[in-house]
Amino acid sequence: MQNIISYKQIGKLAFPVILAQSVVIINGMIDLAFISPYGTEAIAAVSIANALCATLFNFLEGFRLGTTVLVSRASAANDVPKATAVVNTGLFLVAIIGSLFIAFAPYSSQTIYAVAGNEQMTYYGVDYLKVWLWAIPLILFSYVLIGLFRGLSDTATPLYSTIVICLLNIFFDYLFVCGGFGFPSMGVKGAAWGTLFANLAGLLIIVYLALRKPCTNKYIHLKQPFLKYVPEYISLAVDVGLNTGFTLLALLLFVCLMKPLGTTALAVHQITLQAFNFAYLPAIGFLITASIIVPQLLEKHHECLLLPTVNRICTMSLSVVFVTSSLLFFFSPTVSSFFSPADKLVAKQAAQTIKLVCLGQLFSSVYMVLRGALTGCKDTRFIVYEGWVSSYLIFLPLAYLLAVKSGYGIYGGYVAFLLWCISDCIALVFRFYLQRRWQNNNR
Repeated sequence: MQNIISYKQIGKLAFPVILAQSVVIINGMIDLAFISPYGTEAIAAVSIANALCATLFNFLEGFRLGTTVLVSRASAANDVPKATAVVNTGLFLVAIIGSLFIAFAPYSSQTIYAVAGNEQMTYYGVDYLKVWLWAIPLILFSYVLIGLFRGLSDTATPLYSTIVICLLNIFFDYLFVCGGFGFPSMGVKGAAWGTLFANLAGLLIIVYLALRKPCTNKYIHLKQPFLKYVPEYISLAVDVGLNTGFTLLALLLFVCLMKPLGTTALAVHQITLQAFNFAYLPAIGFLITASIIVPQLLEKHHECLLLPTVNRICTMSLSVVFVTSSLLFFFSPTVSSFFSPADKLVAKQAAQTIKLVCLGQLFSSVYMVLRGALTGCKDTRFIVYEGWVSSYLIFLPLAYLLAVKSGYGIYGGYVAFLLWCISDCIALVFRFYLQRRWQNNNR
């Protein structure tokens, strides 16, 4: 990389990630579509399981992003043994953690739904969550291999397996939930079994691709020693996981704060959350792009290119998010009415909160790139601490103050969300551009 990376190269890395994340969201909606005929209790039971699993995956995101950063750096130095050791470290840790999930899945599922205290929800949810927890090791193994591909600047190949998982999930849901092709219907838990088998197939596909592709097969060597890299891997993976996990936890606590405002506020939040999930996708793609490129620049001692390259990624991220958020901003009444055609009050309030989310995404588009850049610089501890401060000392207290105490309702809660996005962006701009601690971390 003798020159600043081009916008075309940035897009080549970012857009497959954005598409892959879109498919993941669609995948969750597919399960819900197959389960919804079983009634409100079934939907509620599945929502509990999905919220728990989403939280777990956020805390375990370090396996994917950590592998990406470490492989990117090792491959830039042409250090095949180290990159191979990174992959082996990830697979080793996943095997340990996955075994724990499998062993404790039945007990964990029973305990969680015992706390829920609803017999019908327990009936639907216990087996569903248990099977979902059994699927987690398969997904984590895929995370490590996806990190390998991304670390080698190949973000397109993991997209193929993600699309296959989505298509197979539809097929297996039809088979197991609806009893298609004469197969006995398994009801709600059939959706979880469909997810498990779809992810098993996805794992087999990405393993096959990793073994067949010349760019990756040289890094698949299970006899490569790896134990000395375990502390570095764990440190990076834990920091990434703590940041993403506690951010999602803050959003879950936000729901608890809004609960006293009544069902209308909660309905507005659910609609706004769906808009947020899609508005957030482009920024994730550019975060991954920065986490791939920055380690390569540092390893090749091209520090002089780091700032202009990150600036270019920020510019492209902001441009894409500006277009998508502007469309969502102007069509927010249409979007809110689509999700709430009967309740005009919910639709009206959701249109306003969606606009606040769109404004927040403009700041998040820069924040996410800088988060990826700092992760690539291994300056992850700052990201963790900053995330805790902004989430639990700024966002949640302000949300309670504006929404509940000051009487602005759910709109006040999303004003706090906007201020949260702004504070995150300012903090990382200060860290990356003014303090430049990454210069000391990478000498």
